[in-house]
Amino acid sequence: MEILIADDHTLVSFYRKRISCTCLAKKYKEVKSIKKMGYCNNEKCPLPGGKVERSKMLYCTRCSVAYYCSRDCQKAAWSEHREECKERAETNAKFERIRDHDSV
Repeated sequence: MEILIADDHTLVSFYRKRISCTCLAKKYKEVKSIKKMGYCNNEKCPLPGGKVERSKMLYCTRCSVAYYCSRDCQKAAWSEHREECKERAETNAKFERIRDHDSV
């Protein structure tokens, strides 16, 4: 899914690791300086297209799935994210319990 909305840097990196082709190596040299971009999870984000440099994004520490451009956007989207967050956090906790039990 993410590959459908990825930036050029991410796409070229993805395919370069999977397809042996000199054209992709050349293209990677062109795009490697492009900053990787992500999308704010707040549908009403004030940034153009909700795009933000991935290294500057914040994520929901409860579910680790939703990413935001700022704390303000995270707060604004909480009412919409709350239920999904709860479900994902519960699922993550189940997997952690299973993992911890299996490692004993």
